[in-house]
Amino acid sequence: MRRTSSASGKQTMHMLALAGFLLAIIYPFSAGAVPSGINGETARVSVPGEYPIRDVPLPRAELLGPERPADPSLLSTPPPNPEVGDSWLWWLFYHYPMPPHFAQKMCTVRGKTDHGYVVVEDSEWEVNMFQNDVDMILERWENSSLGIHSDMGIYDINSLYFGEPPDELDGDPRIYIMWFDIGSAGDGFFFYFDEYPDGTFSGFRSNECETIYLNSAGSQSPSVDYMISVVAHEFEHLIHWKYDEDEVTWVDEGMAELAMWFYGRPDVISSFNSNPDNSLIQWDGNWADYIQTYLWSLYYYERYGGDAAVYTLVHEPLNSMPGYEAVLDSMGYEESCADIFADWAVANFLDDTTIADGRFGYLGEDLPTFSTSGTYGSYPVPDESRSVRHWATDYYRFDNLDSIAILQVGFDGSDDNVFAVWGLVLHDQLPTEVRRMVLDPEEQSGMLEIGGLGNPEDEMILVVAGTSSSGSTGYLFNAEAYPVVGTDEERIGPWGSPLLTLSAGPNPSTGQVRLQLTWEQHRAATPHVSIYDIHGRLVRQLSLASAMGGTTLIWDGHDNGGRPVPAGVYCVRARVGSIVSDENVVLLR
Repeated sequence: MRRTSSASGKQTMHMLALAGFLLAIIYPFSAGAVPSGINGETARVSVPGEYPIRDVPLPRAELLGPERPADPSLLSTPPPNPEVGDSWLWWLFYHYPMPPHFAQKMCTVRGKTDHGYVVVEDSEWEVNMFQNDVDMILERWENSSLGIHSDMGIYDINSLYFGEPPDELDGDPRIYIMWFDIGSAGDGFFFYFDEYPDGTFSGFRSNECETIYLNSAGSQSPSVDYMISVVAHEFEHLIHWKYDEDEVTWVDEGMAELAMWFYGRPDVISSFNSNPDNSLIQWDGNWADYIQTYLWSLYYYERYGGDAAVYTLVHEPLNSMPGYEAVLDSMGYEESCADIFADWAVANFLDDTTIADGRFGYLGEDLPTFSTSGTYGSYPVPDESRSVRHWATDYYRFDNLDSIAILQVGFDGSDDNVFAVWGLVLHDQLPTEVRRMVLDPEEQSGMLEIGGLGNPEDEMILVVAGTSSSGSTGYLFNAEAYPVVGTDEERIGPWGSPLLTLSAGPNPSTGQVRLQLTWEQHRAATPHVSIYDIHGRLVRQLSLASAMGGTTLIWDGHDNGGRPVPAGVYCVRARVGSIVSDENVVLLR
């Protein structure tokens, strides 16, 4: 246990963090964006009839007026070893009536277990809070849940994944789960001021014990699965504060959302799927922010280390993306956050674990449809000028492909940013193809060719993700469609030979591959050769100046970045105008 003397370091940290936020103004919240503060100073809020809103900023000293001197007879601190039926005065925080304020209310312990107390403000007892509510809350707190650990309660689940909770002042390891009428549509909040002696922060009160606050008079009964899941959410904030008190909000909220998934009643996915151009690292308190951080946290948990990855992240002193990078490095992963975000952007749209190694979907969630920012069905598509926020994604749909042999998509992003661009080929009768565009690292530009089309139901989704925290966010894309050559006669030259042939040898090869092209003598078109791996990802592009007749190209077994590619099967695709020829090559190492 850390006593009062150990709090000075954290007090200094929080005073510095608060300094930049003291001018925040609280307005009655609505279903729109709400400003948020630093870790643990916010309230989880739901609006009846709509999805929940959380992280309404809690008050600052300027909003509360002059500090009131503490009356020793009214100090709100727990008595030694409280028992069921014990009552004492608590400092409770209210948003309404304005201005936000603290008031002392008599509250009574209505339930006690090995790891917690349920305390209820007296005027709420047998009005909005009943004994059956208390019993169910403590059952879920101690013994059982709805998720992957059904024989564990919230206390043990959160302790397992995030760490043991703090015990700063009162010498009692139990957690107080305080229920009262917040006076607004709030679901609950964690107040880190309770971890310091009362009077430490000007204008704020402390109950000097580990407490999470829940709304007994909200839109849902206290003992429904959703509200008990909020208990898990707020408890994560309490634990996270102990190990990394200055963690940025989006990371802490993502872990708290994951705590709801571990309990078994996560938030319902909405808003973010209709607004994917929403920066992961910029916390505005919108509902899309909660769902986005939830999905990111769940994807990270499922694919990058499970229990250990979550625990290590909460205990990692670095914050935001650098914290994630440090954890990935410590656990031996080669992928960067940019790599993970690029795959995650595809997973959110497809949610299909049958593709490749499963990275393009979720095991523990079924995602709704994600919105696109535009649909294109008339070709060519001239340059479209768009922008995508840092650590956010745009999706575009290309259809009307039934008479098209090849769809060629070009991209050019701002040179000082880093993008990830994909083409998702949604075939009507064939498996989905996922192809990543190779971008020039200096110019952030590239080209993707999509073949194998022709079905009226085929579609292609262009995915553009911003995978950097800095730089200009603008980019251009365009598309050119090459039609299907309709008859055998049109595919054959005037001398009875194919318009385009491609041969590769040696095949298999342990090194260089000789690619021999011939095409119709009288066509002065520019031939292109593209090499794809078995997953449909572009590996290398080769092109020739306009020529007549035949040409030999050499593929040295390297990708566009000059790196040797691994052994495997590769598809070599040659194109002249609208004519295509493919050849599979086996590369040995």
